[in-house]
Amino acid sequence: MRGPLVLKRIKILLLIVGAAMGLPALAPAAESQGRTTRTATKIRLGTPVASLSYLPIHVALKKGFFAKRGFDVEVIQMAAGLVTPALLNRAIDYTTIPSGPATAGARGLPLKVICFTSVKLQHVLIGRPEIMTVTDLAGKRIGAGSLGTLPAYEVRVLIDRYKLGSNTVIVPLNSTNDRMIGTQRGTIDATVVPAPFDLKAEEMGLRRLLQMGSILPIPQAGLATTEEKIKTARQEIIELLKATIEGLDYTWNEREGTIDIIGKWMNLNASQAGRAYDSVRDTYSKNGIPSEEQVRAYIAMLGATAGLKGDVAVNSIFDFSLAAEAAKEMTGKK
Repeated sequence: MRGPLVLKRIKILLLIVGAAMGLPALAPAAESQGRTTRTATKIRLGTPVASLSYLPIHVALKKGFFAKRGFDVEVIQMAAGLVTPALLNRAIDYTTIPSGPATAGARGLPLKVICFTSVKLQHVLIGRPEIMTVTDLAGKRIGAGSLGTLPAYEVRVLIDRYKLGSNTVIVPLNSTNDRMIGTQRGTIDATVVPAPFDLKAEEMGLRRLLQMGSILPIPQAGLATTEEKIKTARQEIIELLKATIEGLDYTWNEREGTIDIIGKWMNLNASQAGRAYDSVRDTYSKNGIPSEEQVRAYIAMLGATAGLKGDVAVNSIFDFSLAAEAAKEMTGKK
C-alpha cells in the first residue's frame, strides 16, 4: 500500500487520535505563508504534537522561510511509531522525529537523519517542594516512562551520575501529566518533564531541580528523510535546510518575535512564553549540525532505548553533508 492511500489513512487515524487526546497541532503552513506566484514544491512533513524541540522549523514555517524558497509545506501530525513506515512508503517526505528513522537506519533501512534543530535535551527534572537538590533523591521514587523510553534512560543516567544508589526506585508512568500529578500528590518524589511543562509543574508547587540538557547533550529533533530522496532531490534538501537554518537564526536572535510565536503555538501568555524561550534557547543548533560529542551521546541513547547491539556506524544513521553545504552557502551570502 503506497502513496496517497497510506497518507489518507495515516491522516484520518491521527486526526481521530489527536482530537481524542486534545493535542495541539501545527496550523497548516498556507495560513502563515500565503500563496506564491510560481508553482510551489509540495513537501509533506511528519511531526509529533507541538514541541519546542523543533521550534525553529515551526518558526521557519510561520515566518515564510520555506515559502520564500518555493515550498508548500503540508504538516502532518503523527505518532512517532508511524514515521518510519510513512517515510518508506513515501506517504511523507521528511519528519522532525528522528529517533525512529535513526534506529531503522542503524538496522540497515535506507533512512538518514540530515540535521538537528535541538542538540541538548529540553527536559527538566522537577521534584516535591521539600526536595532541595538532586542528591536528596537518594532512596526516593522517581517517575519515568516505561523501559526503553527516553525519560527512563534519563533517570538511569541521573541515578548513576549523582550516585543515588540502588535503593532509588524508578516508577514507570508514561504520561507527563500523570507523573506531575503523582509528584504533587507524593506517590513519587520527582520526575522528568519536557519544556514547557516545567512551568505548569512550578504552578503546581513543585521545584525545578535540574535542566537535563546540562548533563545530557543529546539531540532531540531535526529532519530525517530517505536515502532515495537524498540521491534524487539533493538541491531540494539543501534549500529546505537553508530555510531551517534561517529558522534557527531567527530563534537565536529574535527573542520577542520568537516569544510571540511560542505563545500562540503553545497557548502560553507572554510571561510564560518568555520563560519557556529563555529556558530552551541554548539547546538549539546554529546550523543543524551536531558536535561529535552530541553524535556520540545520541548513539548511546539509541543503544539504551532501542536495543541496538554492538558498535553503530555514524554513517548508517546520519548524513550531515547537505546541512554543511547549506550552511556554507548561507554563510557566503551574509
